[in-house]
Amino acid sequence: MNNKKFIFFDIDGTLLNDEKTPLESTVQALRQLQKNGHEIAIATGRNLFLAREVIDTFQLDNYIVCNGAAGYFKHELKYENKLDLNAFEKLLQISDESGHQVVYESAHALARRHELIENNASEAMRSIEFEVPDHDVSFYQNNPLYQALLFYKEEEKAIYEDGAFPEFRFVRWHDAGVDVLPNPGSKAQTALWMAKHLGFAHEDTIAFGDGNNDYELISSVGYGVAMGNAVDPVKDVAKFVTKDCNSGGIAYALEKLGLL
Repeated sequence: MNNKKFIFFDIDGTLLNDEKTPLESTVQALRQLQKNGHEIAIATGRNLFLAREVIDTFQLDNYIVCNGAAGYFKHELKYENKLDLNAFEKLLQISDESGHQVVYESAHALARRHELIENNASEAMRSIEFEVPDHDVSFYQNNPLYQALLFYKEEEKAIYEDGAFPEFRFVRWHDAGVDVLPNPGSKAQTALWMAKHLGFAHEDTIAFGDGNNDYELISSVGYGVAMGNAVDPVKDVAKFVTKDCNSGGIAYALEKLGLL
């Protein structure tokens, strides 16, 4: 591949392995990309607070967090897409009536709506090493809200996903949990905006990912790479499927693409 590229990386299951740590080959590969003059960024469902350790480990200047709702370039917020508060208050009313737990997310903090946290919600959060946040029922009224976590089973999705909330997208990441995102809004939308804003042609954008929230990103950039551990829909739209996150998939693909 010729020309300088803008390359976007998911975190969990992509930059990090199943132990939630980066392989040394991944760290070295990203540092070499930077030395070679390419622009790189993370594009993650985590908020900035939860992504900070990864940002520091890889010495990144650019990051897209909250599934695209906030985009930072050279550590400055350049793009934001907040949840519609009127619609969100309607969602809270229905979630309360349905007994479904909610976690609020700003770029820098999280808080849970309910004082008592149910097992399915705590198990879902801990499955991604996500500590149960503090209780603050009014958090969303005092902080810019970029996304939320909502905990319900697949068989209950009609309550929210059958047209009641056109202002939101619901992206499942666990049997019991979904991300509530602005609609329109995605990692892809923010990544392509950032790349265009910085003068990169579409064909010079690349992305790596594995989960359902990476589908639009992998299918929308110039060259999408699915990790070997990716869900099938992501593999189906990728132009290349690399090794899994435990087997050096990042470095392997970058070498194949001639970027290292």
